Amino acid sequence: MNSINRRQFLRGATKNLSLRPPWALAEADFIQACNRCDACILACESQILLRGDGGFPQTDFRRGECTFCAACVHSCAQNAFGDCTTASNAWPYRVIISATCLAHKGVECRICGEVCETAAIRFQLTAKTVAQPVLNPDDCTLCGACIHACPVNAVSPVKRA
Repeated sequence: MNSINRRQFLRGATKNLSLRPPWALAEADFIQACNRCDACILACESQILLRGDGGFPQTDFRRGECTFCAACVHSCAQNAFGDCTTASNAWPYRVIISATCLAHKGVECRICGEVCETAAIRFQLTAKTVAQPVLNPDDCTLCGACIHACPVNAVSPVKRA
């Protein structure tokens, strides 16, 4: 379980997950290298990067999805990013679908599967209820399309084990 600090608690945060831009170095290395110049934020074509706590960039999938254009990486003069040759290593996270998912509650909704370009989320027919989401984490690039599209915020990123 991630702990949160007092400031995060007072702002209503429930977990400490600063999702850095794609291909960012490990957290301690990223914080050391990043000078908070906002170059990556300004370069992001999807405008999903914003200035987070301490002025460091973080990703907000509520604003859209990542296209893996790597503009954030190429704009950084501080070498705060790693290898950006593939989307599969962009983040050390995976997505989960929580119990608040509409399909889990018997409501027909397949939005996350419809927007998933890699088909990492598929729907399986189930007896006596609506089709249920099945996530294949190996196919997920964590582009954030499913996070952005979910009407009940049931899809979220979690640190890979």
